[in-house]
Amino acid sequence: MNRRDPLAGLHVFMAVVEAGNFTRAAAVLGVTPAAVSLAINQLESELQAKLFNRTTRGVSLTQIGQGFHEGSEAGYRSLLQAREALGETRGEPSGHLRISALHMAKHLIGAPLLEDFFQRYPGITLEIRYDDQLVDIVKEQLDAGIRLADALHPGMHAVQITPPLQCLLVASPHYLARHPAPRSLDELRQHACIRFRFPSNGQLHKWPLHDGRHEVKLDVPGRFISTDTQAVIEAARAGVGIAHVFIRERVAADLDSGQLVEVLPGSCQPLPAMWLYYANRRHVPPKLRALIEVLRDWKQPLPR
Repeated sequence: MNRRDPLAGLHVFMAVVEAGNFTRAAAVLGVTPAAVSLAINQLESELQAKLFNRTTRGVSLTQIGQGFHEGSEAGYRSLLQAREALGETRGEPSGHLRISALHMAKHLIGAPLLEDFFQRYPGITLEIRYDDQLVDIVKEQLDAGIRLADALHPGMHAVQITPPLQCLLVASPHYLARHPAPRSLDELRQHACIRFRFPSNGQLHKWPLHDGRHEVKLDVPGRFISTDTQAVIEAARAGVGIAHVFIRERVAADLDSGQLVEVLPGSCQPLPAMWLYYANRRHVPPKLRALIEVLRDWKQPLPR
């Protein structure tokens, strides 16, 4: 490393801080872990200070490293913004886009959408951090977040990216052959049910249902409980019991093939729409505008 180049290694340093280890940072940067390690060693040699504590599980900042990060981050972000602004003048959105999203948004931001996004904007890299709890994107230095309409921070600008989400109750034909389908909400209490537990707060999800006259949040008995929505669906396929599915599209193929059957059709209350939200500011980075454009293009009613 050259002493006349004080910025050498800074990009790698920031990538390691954000990624938490050399391997993930290397994947983000498109280089080998050995190259990342060499760049950090050169930076530490130049600064004559140890920046990271290294373990087999990852890395953490030393006290000196923390001070270096706090002192250099604002200037580093300004440099990135200047590069993005230059790209905007050329009409080429670019840069690293970091967002937070609900786990259930994985089905929304799937392979077809990502393929479309990267074909349109090859200069943008996208990093998604999945969190079910509400995230302060300003404090976490994220570009945007994806949440349901009823869980947004005040003062944020938001763009609707889905219609209201259609939910449903499902079970396998094998289960229903052994346990006749319920004819009312009250009869659900007599069935084996598959429950979801929110990993963010540990609470069990109460099923939001209605019988045509009244809306209820049903606390049904749980035969199987999981913090993973995919595990809930797989348990229903295996005949464990009746499950509440957040997004109908996730089991559309199962319904078409007969692997799953809808129980008490029309009894589930829909969830609010998903929105992409970001700090309310005059200048929206081109990379974020690009993602909003693609999400809007893909916004369409989900299959019933």
